[in-house]
Amino acid sequence: MMNERVKTSVWIAAAAAVACMADVSHANTATTTPTEQQLTQAVKAFLEDHGDLCVAKYTWPRDVNPNDPEDDTNDAIQLPVLERLGVVTSVEIPAPKETSTAATGAQLSAAVAKPTRRFSLTEKGRQYYVQKKHTVMAPHEQIMEHDADFCVAHLTLDKVIKWSPPDPVHNQLETVVRYTYHVKAADWMSEPEAQKVFPIVDRTIRGEGSRMMSATVALREGKWVPVIPGQ
Repeated sequence: MMNERVKTSVWIAAAAAVACMADVSHANTATTTPTEQQLTQAVKAFLEDHGDLCVAKYTWPRDVNPNDPEDDTNDAIQLPVLERLGVVTSVEIPAPKETSTAATGAQLSAAVAKPTRRFSLTEKGRQYYVQKKHTVMAPHEQIMEHDADFCVAHLTLDKVIKWSPPDPVHNQLETVVRYTYHVKAADWMSEPEAQKVFPIVDRTIRGEGSRMMSATVALREGKWVPVIPGQ
């Protein structure tokens, strides 16, 4: 009889231990599994500080030199359009003259360099020059920090669509969230010539409410927060 009681007590203790472990497992799963509401707040926080759509024009004024084979072709194409739209203005900077006395007239004519054009932001353009530190991914996965950039639109969250199962990355759980967005763009981006020279910006604007973007979110100190490159 005593043995039966001992067996019963052992069984009850074992069952209680299993139940306790199940509760702990459930609690851990609940803690490490993000909800849509948690991810929504994380993406909103990310876009609030990092939702600017910028075009990598970090410093002004900007020079376009037709003689330089390494001249930024984007600037050479985009800045004249921005000038026609009243966003920038330019001045001509004469090129140095050929001083060689050995050159013939024909050689001198061929050697005359074309002037550089220096583009500066107008009052209208300065409202799109955002003075804020931000990081960008450079080639070869290098992270670069800039103090400002020329930004032509700002994204805000429409809704979270889906996310990946959380995985351990750098000693923390991370998930990639896919979401759609709303966009507020510069008025001059409605001009066809601006859309032509900024095709990525144009596609992003046209994708409002349907195109999906992604953001990485991590679990830190019990809270799901956005992961910022370089931080």
